[in-house]
Amino acid sequence: MATSIPPVVLITGANQGLGYAIAEVFSQSKHPYTILIGARNELRGKEAVSKLLPTKTHTSSTISPIQIDVASSESITSALKTISTDYGRLDILVNNAGIFGAPGKMWNSTTRPDWHAIFEVNVFGAVELIESAFPLLRKAESPRVIVVTSNMGSITKVANGHVPCGAVGAYYSASKAAINAMVANWSQTHKDIKFWAACPGLVATEFGGDFTKQHGRDPKDAADVVRKCAEGEKEDVVGLMVWDQDGKSGMYEW
Repeated sequence: MATSIPPVVLITGANQGLGYAIAEVFSQSKHPYTILIGARNELRGKEAVSKLLPTKTHTSSTISPIQIDVASSESITSALKTISTDYGRLDILVNNAGIFGAPGKMWNSTTRPDWHAIFEVNVFGAVELIESAFPLLRKAESPRVIVVTSNMGSITKVANGHVPCGAVGAYYSASKAAINAMVANWSQTHKDIKFWAACPGLVATEFGGDFTKQHGRDPKDAADVVRKCAEGEKEDVVGLMVWDQDGKSGMYEW
């Protein structure tokens, strides 16, 4: 497969919200990219592409939809097969797809099915996608994996009293702690690939309902931390949970 195509970037959950903003930031970077808009619903993925194309600023960048549902092993396999056939490699994987709660239960639940539902997307699906993508990532010159996370998953911060949603956010917090642990693990066990857990902060999207819409930051501002990881501006904090906000940047303890 030709290596002359710009770096191939797969962004899951990219048809709306933060994922869409991440795609927009990549499409307006000074660097060209082959941007794949991952979406569970194929039509919504195509709609997102149609909105992004007129605003992209690099003539060499391309934007295409790809159907992927991280809660489905078959969908993950199919998407990666398509990427392998069409591009032969994957340079950057942005694991953005996630949910704040079980369907119809945005806030905490204590039932096994509801906990399984949130872990299915935020943990099991993310782990399966990332590990299944390792062969394609290793065909890239500088493979990178950026996992969108939350400081609500920092056990250190929670232990010190950082529980902004209180008990009602427990299963989201636990799911992010689990995927954070995997980022820390991968960064030690797969040193030929660079990993980051990127915390965008509270973002003004539909993700957390009215609360995030009213109190969150601009999605494009939040998305830029992902671009910085991809473009070499976070090389000193590889394998860590990073953040950027209000002109400042730093790391959160696991």
